[in-house]
Amino acid sequence: MPNISIDRLEKLGTYLSDKYVPESFPGCSLLVSQNNEEIYYFETGLRDREKNTPIQRDTIFRIYSMTKPITSLAIMILVERGLMKISDEVEKYLPEWKNLSVYQSGDINNLITKPPKRKMIIHDLLTHRSGLTYHNEDSIISKLYLEKKLMKRSSFGPDNLSSDNCINILSGIPLKFSPGEHFNYSISTDILGFIIERISKKSLVDFFQENILGPLEMKDTSFKISNSNLKRFASCYVYDSLENKYVLQDSSQKSKFSKIQNINLGGAGLISTIDDYMKFCNLIQNDGSIGTQNIIGSKTLNYMISNQLDNGKDLFNIAKGKWSKSSFKGIGYSLAGSVVIDPIANLTTRSIGEFSWGGAAETLFWIDKKEKISVVFMAQMLTYPHDQNLKDDLRNFVYQSII
Repeated sequence: MPNISIDRLEKLGTYLSDKYVPESFPGCSLLVSQNNEEIYYFETGLRDREKNTPIQRDTIFRIYSMTKPITSLAIMILVERGLMKISDEVEKYLPEWKNLSVYQSGDINNLITKPPKRKMIIHDLLTHRSGLTYHNEDSIISKLYLEKKLMKRSSFGPDNLSSDNCINILSGIPLKFSPGEHFNYSISTDILGFIIERISKKSLVDFFQENILGPLEMKDTSFKISNSNLKRFASCYVYDSLENKYVLQDSSQKSKFSKIQNINLGGAGLISTIDDYMKFCNLIQNDGSIGTQNIIGSKTLNYMISNQLDNGKDLFNIAKGKWSKSSFKGIGYSLAGSVVIDPIANLTTRSIGEFSWGGAAETLFWIDKKEKISVVFMAQMLTYPHDQNLKDDLRNFVYQSII
C-alpha cells in the first residue's frame, strides 16, 4: 500500500479555504480514506449562510446524481438474484414502451419520427445510451419534457406525478436517438428506479433500506429529511452567472426534501452525509463486502464499475453534449459512473480503473482501488461555472500526497 503524506494532504484544506470558500460556495467538507480507514477529514465555511451555521461532520447534503451508483447497485442485486438480466428489453418491465419512436426532425408541434433501430435494453439505461435525455439542454426532446411537466427548469423531477404517469408520458415522447448509438446523460437512472419498484414490488425507499442502506448502516441517507434532522441539513445555493454570485436556491428549513415525494428518483433523489457515503465507497473498495457481510458478489461489483462503452472507447469519442469535452478523453463509463481507461490521454495522474461520479450541487466521490484510496467531497452549489477546475484541484492535491 502506498504511503500518503498527511502534511502534503493538509495543503488541500488550506487551498479550499483560500480559493473556494466563501467566494465560490459557503462551505464544504472532504473525507479521504485509504484501505477503508480514514486518513484525512476537513471542513470549512457554512452549511447555511442565512442562519450562519457552520459545516459540521454530521451535516446532511443533497447528493443528487450520487444517487445513481446506489440505484445501479440495486439493479445488479436484482440481476444476481435472477430477477432480471441487463440484456433484457426494457419493455419487458415497461410494456407501455413497446412502440417507442426516435426523433428525426420537425418542431414541437410537428414531430417527424421513425422506429428505433433496435429495442432499448437495461444495459442502455445503465450506460445512458437509451436515447433519453434531461430537461436542461437545448433540444426538442428536452422542451417536450418541460412541456409535459416531467421536469421543471428550476428543479429536478416531476411534481404531482406517479412513476406510472411518468412512464406513460414518456411512451409518447420520441427518443433523441436510437438506443446504443451515443452516450447522453439522462433520466435513464430514474427509469431504472421505477423498474426496481415493479420487479421487487416494493418502493425504492424500502428496497434501498433493506438491501443497501440498512446493511451498510447509512442511517442518514434517505429521500426525505426528517424533522429531527432539519437542524443538520444544509441549504442549497445556485450560481448566478450574470451577477457573478450565488443565491439561495433551497432553504434548509423549507426544503422540498422535507416533504414526502410522489416518486423517489433513483437518479437524483437522495440526501446523505459525508460519512454515510464513505461507507458506500468502502463497500466498492472492499469488492462488495462490509466486514463479514456480503452485499454483492465481487465479480458482479467489478463488472459494474468496468468501462462498458463499445470497443474500449471513451466519452470524448462517443458522447453528446458536454460529455464530449476534452476533459473526458481517456474516461469511459461503467454501469454506475465514470471510469478512467487512459490517464495519459486524460492528462492526469489518475489511476486506470478509478471509479467516480458527482452530484449537481458540487458533490463528488472517487474510488481508486489501485491506491486503495476513496474520497468524498460535499458542498451545496448548483450551476457552479468552475466545476471542472474544482475537481481537478481535488484530485491533484490528493494524488500529490502519495510518496
